[in-house]
Amino acid sequence: MILPDEQFYKTCAHKLTSWFEQNRRDLPWRKTRDPYSVLVSELMLQQTQVERVKSYYPRWVDLFPNVRALAASSEEEVLSAWQGLGYYSRAHNLHKCAQTLLADGHETLPADAAYLQKLPGIGPYTLGAVCSIAFEQPVPAVDGNVRRVFSRLLDLGSDPTKKDGAALIERTVEHILRLGEPHILTQAFMELGATVCSPLSSCQCNDCPVSMLCAALKKGTQSKRPVADRRATIMRRLGAALLIGDAQNGWIVRRRPESGLWSGFYEIPWIIGGENDDFSACLQTLRAELGITAPCEETGLEETLRFTRWQVRVRLWRTSAVLQLQKGAEIVSSHSLLKLAMPAGLKRLITKALTH
Repeated sequence: MILPDEQFYKTCAHKLTSWFEQNRRDLPWRKTRDPYSVLVSELMLQQTQVERVKSYYPRWVDLFPNVRALAASSEEEVLSAWQGLGYYSRAHNLHKCAQTLLADGHETLPADAAYLQKLPGIGPYTLGAVCSIAFEQPVPAVDGNVRRVFSRLLDLGSDPTKKDGAALIERTVEHILRLGEPHILTQAFMELGATVCSPLSSCQCNDCPVSMLCAALKKGTQSKRPVADRRATIMRRLGAALLIGDAQNGWIVRRRPESGLWSGFYEIPWIIGGENDDFSACLQTLRAELGITAPCEETGLEETLRFTRWQVRVRLWRTSAVLQLQKGAEIVSSHSLLKLAMPAGLKRLITKALTH
């Protein structure tokens, strides 16, 4: 590992500024430095690929162009606009942010880091992105891409998410930001990690504007940086979902609780099976839970629901069974069912079942 000095900071600031201005991707959220728009784009980009966000971001700002418009919208409207992006707590937090800002007398985000970090969903990375890009403040925004870049530049032999490594990278980023324009440099760090200093051995060192500073390149350790703890095993299970009702009388849906997974979304009844359950066992458990004795017809449709630490392959059945509605359940028409804000995997199953 090397410890950066003033010449390192100056060279990084100069080289990355020039490189970014010539190589920046044309992304819709880069056409503005409006604080609200920066917040929207940064929350969308968390855990989500750029290509997907490119289609969602313009639609969002058309529907909710400012803090006041978002605050005045219903939760269902907000969730519907976010549907398909996943990690729906981001949408909830964005909605709550807008309502809090308006209640505090702000029409947009103020240039006040102490205030912003108290808003729902604004952690250290998002705070740094908003402060540096929107307000030109030297507040570090350190995500996975930035950690990878500086783990290699410094040849950091420890996990950059742990206390010492994280502190070193944050200090290094802040020093560089103070020597240039933070709104350019913050995006340059992210862009370099996303397009050139990529994971493992796929990094393109010949195209890197700061390769002359890279300690990992000199030692040939690029593919070993960043150092990380062993990744947690993804839990994989099977599951079953039921489309209950018919086109004439409507379909049964239920609404998720206001906290926890998919809060506020609608769903059809579904279940995650046990460790050794096959699809049939999952269906039987779901039938028993709902008190269904009527036949269930297999649709032949399956979708995978993906979460941070687990994945569930869900198979869809349908039945016309008449049930007593449980708390939170209601009957909706086919048209309404296709319009409800719902987790993307379940929505795909329903759409295929009703339109094919």
